[in-house]
Amino acid sequence: MQNIITLDILSAVSENGFSLDELVLATKTLFEQEGMAGVIGLILRLVDEKLCMDLVSGKGSLCSCGSRRYAYLDQRPRRFRTSAGTVRISWRRLECTGCGATTIPLRDFLGIEPYQSKTAELEKVVAEVVSEQSYRRSSSHLEIIGQIPVPKSTAHRWIAASDCDGMQERTDTFDVLFADGTGYKRRPDEAAHINNRGELRIALGVDKCGQIVPLGAFSGVSWDRIASAVHGTRKEDQPVADLLVSDGEQGLCDALGRLCGVRQRCHWHTVHDLNHVLWQDDAGKKERVGLQKELAAMIGIELPQDDIERIQEADKEALLTAKNHADHELGRFIQTLLNKGYQIAADYLIRARRHLFSYVDRWLATGIVSPRVSSFIERMMRELARRLKRMAFGWSEEGAAKMARIIIKRFTSVNQWETYWKNRLRLNGNVMLIIGTIRKAVPPTLGR
Repeated sequence: MQNIITLDILSAVSENGFSLDELVLATKTLFEQEGMAGVIGLILRLVDEKLCMDLVSGKGSLCSCGSRRYAYLDQRPRRFRTSAGTVRISWRRLECTGCGATTIPLRDFLGIEPYQSKTAELEKVVAEVVSEQSYRRSSSHLEIIGQIPVPKSTAHRWIAASDCDGMQERTDTFDVLFADGTGYKRRPDEAAHINNRGELRIALGVDKCGQIVPLGAFSGVSWDRIASAVHGTRKEDQPVADLLVSDGEQGLCDALGRLCGVRQRCHWHTVHDLNHVLWQDDAGKKERVGLQKELAAMIGIELPQDDIERIQEADKEALLTAKNHADHELGRFIQTLLNKGYQIAADYLIRARRHLFSYVDRWLATGIVSPRVSSFIERMMRELARRLKRMAFGWSEEGAAKMARIIIKRFTSVNQWETYWKNRLRLNGNVMLIIGTIRKAVPPTLGR
């Protein structure tokens, strides 16, 4: 269907002068409030007219009763919220002359739900805005900057009902699995004995091509249930990932460690958390800082930059020797802590020691460079904390987990996010709009 649409604009400007800014804002307001929505409404009316003419003249599809003839019944006004403004139309309703069944051709043609009042592209805009700031501020910015009036309660209802946070299920084995948790202020419920200390737990995978894959965000769910969700439909003996990198939380390691071939204890967390356990042992601040620096220098083994095939056997032996030396020195370090009476710190390092050098063993066995810190997921957790801790509180567990899934999907897997919306918006190149000319209308009496 092709139509040529003529747009008439009445322009009235002062002969005494005006500012360019005023002209720009007046034009912008005109097109945002009336122009774009008006053009969309006109195109829809033209399409509606063409569809109804075909059905009434018997050129359309058959009714379920076998009849091909339809008669005009009535018109019903509809209004849709869009990012281009409110689109108002009155679509026709037809009646089958054979069985009396009614149909709305334009609604079926566009694939619109019976009570739909907004477009999916507006939902996308709202989802992206509220994932970066609070609902209240998002509502204000949408109205002031984008001329899109969406109350915060409406935006919240749209996001709660949306399925844009869905994660793509994968059945392959990842190269690395990251997992971590962070606290947030949830909505307390005294009757259910629920306090305001909620915990959000995240799982991210890195596939064999190095692509980040969000696996889920959970609140109020144990690590065992998270492990079951992450494992998904894989075979029982198939690992989720070759390597698990975590901060060493016991519940996390026990649940997800069973799904991975090797575990790697994050070096940064090992050194950072040593300060706390030494404080529990009543060690002074100066001594705590000194012991942290000593531990960091002891366990930091850099892997070769070249591929393993290019490394000489002597260099591999040197790397293995360095790893064994660091492990031996770590044992002496633990003994020193015990001699000073720092039992809690010593026990902490004894538990951590087993998985501190897994990245070295993996490189020597396969040549695959593995992370020894969980810095990537820590950056993701900071982004989540910025949205869920500093901008809002009183989250429900479902709301916090949903917002977290939207954030990690947007920031770690842009392709997955955009693909979802491309399918949801049905962007198949079926619409093309071209501006032919923009010119002054010449009155007939002045024409040549």
